[in-house]
Amino acid sequence: MLVQMDCYKCILKQCTELAAESAAALPERNRMLRRYLTAVMDRLDDSTPPEVAEALFAIHRDVTGVDDPYAEIKLRSTDLALTLLPEFAAAVAESADPFLTALRIAIGGNVIDYGVNPDFQLDRAAELIREAAGMPLDMTAVGELRRRTAAARRVIYLLDNCGEAVFDRLLIDRIGADKVTLAVRGGAIINDVTRAELDRSGLGGLPVIDTGSRTPGVSRKSSSRKFLDALRRADVVIAKGQGNFESLYGDPEFANVFFLFRVKCPVLVRFAGVRLHSLQVKPNR
Repeated sequence: MLVQMDCYKCILKQCTELAAESAAALPERNRMLRRYLTAVMDRLDDSTPPEVAEALFAIHRDVTGVDDPYAEIKLRSTDLALTLLPEFAAAVAESADPFLTALRIAIGGNVIDYGVNPDFQLDRAAELIREAAGMPLDMTAVGELRRRTAAARRVIYLLDNCGEAVFDRLLIDRIGADKVTLAVRGGAIINDVTRAELDRSGLGGLPVIDTGSRTPGVSRKSSSRKFLDALRRADVVIAKGQGNFESLYGDPEFANVFFLFRVKCPVLVRFAGVRLHSLQVKPNR
């Protein structure tokens, strides 16, 4: 999905916030804002929202020298999820349909997203994930996902956010951890998972590949050829979160992808014909 007209409302807000973080005095902030906006305009016609975010945060790293500005948020998100994990693991174990329950909880965890919602309040996460456990899903798509993963020998599980990744383990275990390879970002970007957060998230020991870039999604421009080839070769790719959806949805080379996310953006409501705040299991058509 290329950047849509309504995306610029959020992009402008992100630019102004990054400019404020990049400089103390107003004249310097204004100069930085022009630099951020120029990066956006240079990518106006041929970039996805995650590719724009990658460019903006590259400027922020260059100016501030801060490689991972969300490090503390990622740590707190993961630790909160770990305190909630026994509750949700029990819900899966006691469920009449453990796969479906694990799927809902894994998608529910996608609310922990500081890219789409930089004002997200972490103390609301437990309530929102519990809410997700009873929300409707497209059961035709769920059935297709269940059949495809059961028959698959190679599944790539493309992770999204820290905290959310703790709950992904519940679904990975239902699919079969022995056939799952994790995929993470190639470097710190917003609150997305990198190799550095896997052990603490309870995902250490599984095979892992990374995108080779800091896009908060997948980019044909900056993701490595090795990574893109691995996606193509997998029997099934499970892509968590909105950034991965914005990157790959509709791309005919990746018809093996299932997108799992909670809708947090009005642009996606119009683009994909889905309801705001709904849980989505979407095969790549």
